[in-house]
Amino acid sequence: MSKKRQPKKQTSEKKHSDDQIIVMDPRQELPNISRTLTGNRLINILDTAESGDTRDLFALYRDMLSDNQIQSDLIKRKAAVLGDTINLQEIDATNPGDVAAKDHCKPLISNGQFTDAVSHCLNSTLWPVAVAEKQFKYIDGTGFILHKIIPVHYQLLDYSKGHLRIFDLDENGKPQSTSHFPDPDRYIIHRGHILPMRDQDGGPMRALLFWWLLRTQSRQWWADLLERFGVPFLKGKYQDEQGKEVLQKAFRLAVRLGAIVVSKSTEVEVVQTTTGDSSNAHESFIELCNREISKLIVGQTLSSNVQPTGMGSGTAAFQSEVRADLRKMDAVLLSRTLREQLLTQYCQINNQRGQPPNILFGSDSAAELASMLNMLKGLNEAGLEPDDDGLATLSKSCGFGIRRIQGSQPAIPAFSVAALSASGRPHQDSIAPAKSQSLADALTGQLAPLSKIIQDSESPEQCIANAQKWALSADVKLTSDTLNEILTIYVDSGIRSV
Repeated sequence: MSKKRQPKKQTSEKKHSDDQIIVMDPRQELPNISRTLTGNRLINILDTAESGDTRDLFALYRDMLSDNQIQSDLIKRKAAVLGDTINLQEIDATNPGDVAAKDHCKPLISNGQFTDAVSHCLNSTLWPVAVAEKQFKYIDGTGFILHKIIPVHYQLLDYSKGHLRIFDLDENGKPQSTSHFPDPDRYIIHRGHILPMRDQDGGPMRALLFWWLLRTQSRQWWADLLERFGVPFLKGKYQDEQGKEVLQKAFRLAVRLGAIVVSKSTEVEVVQTTTGDSSNAHESFIELCNREISKLIVGQTLSSNVQPTGMGSGTAAFQSEVRADLRKMDAVLLSRTLREQLLTQYCQINNQRGQPPNILFGSDSAAELASMLNMLKGLNEAGLEPDDDGLATLSKSCGFGIRRIQGSQPAIPAFSVAALSASGRPHQDSIAPAKSQSLADALTGQLAPLSKIIQDSESPEQCIANAQKWALSADVKLTSDTLNEILTIYVDSGIRSV
């Protein structure tokens, strides 16, 4: 809970204690629903949820997490964000208040409670919503710190009045029939999807219900098929009743011995009833269900199912881009929720006047960063550079803050400003302190034509060509060291591209 407030006017709603967070007793969990689930039962659960009672639906979602395909894909989706390094970026680097707010929030994101909150909020990539209760603690000399963030159990979510409410708990953690509106100062409410659906409609997980049910049933049907027809059985032929009796005794012994002994007149053969079509049909259908589940959760199928795509098809790269887009969306939505519902309050209760910082989760992919660097190089060669607003965008792509090097200046075209006059004398005094007096004199003496060539050239290519042509015809010994010193002078004078 946030800092103490003046008592509010009492209403008919039951209030939580301001001193502690009450957690639901695990014994109040609904029993497993998936064991006896049928198609008709599933339809009834959806109808009940749409009318506002989502407890059975969310309990079914809980049971679905025991499925290996859904569990592994959800872990991949969450790990893509949880595995990223978390950084903070001030809104305005030139505003001392914003910088102070960022520094004040750094201990908060390193709190283990914050990491748990991130993990819980990411569940709403499949669930329609994730709710957590936050509590701050005051420490003398420090101020308020984050004390607890406790996930609110999905069975405590109440939509009977058409919007999100939370069931009250008694002192033993047992849900009551009354509910209350989630106070923004007390709760974090995150929706990690962009579907235009009500929470009670089920969220993204609803699309998995029938694929999961059919795949689960198909596994049982496949097991029944193999149990009934997958094991070869013995087929005996007899000519008289005595032979029949011998075969029956032999078959009973064969269960334990694995072999039988019969006379020459008695015939026994092993019959295999399964065919490729019957067993492969179930396997193919299960693989189809797995691919559809992976497609919805992680946006691609190659990380869950081995599939030949053909050399050079580009399918792997394309599916990787789709998965990266989902990770970016998860990070952007989560960053906005935590900034608005946690960091903003954290700064306010500690009297931080600056704007709360942005939360950055990781960076773009290596291919995207390489493409961005190539673009920046191209801009620099054209005499352009990102402005201050562009640095914020670049920081989000890199996953950490970016700023200009102290004392750096924007790149300017190589030949738009003359470092020396035609004679070079007006700039001799500025050149001499940087380099030797003799070199400065040389630029106004025997190397004066080279100085003029550099100034008059309109491009680096033209400069090099004219300098080579002059060097071949001039009676001047120009070593590489001397040329490097000359170019260094021009760089120091502001002509950086030369």
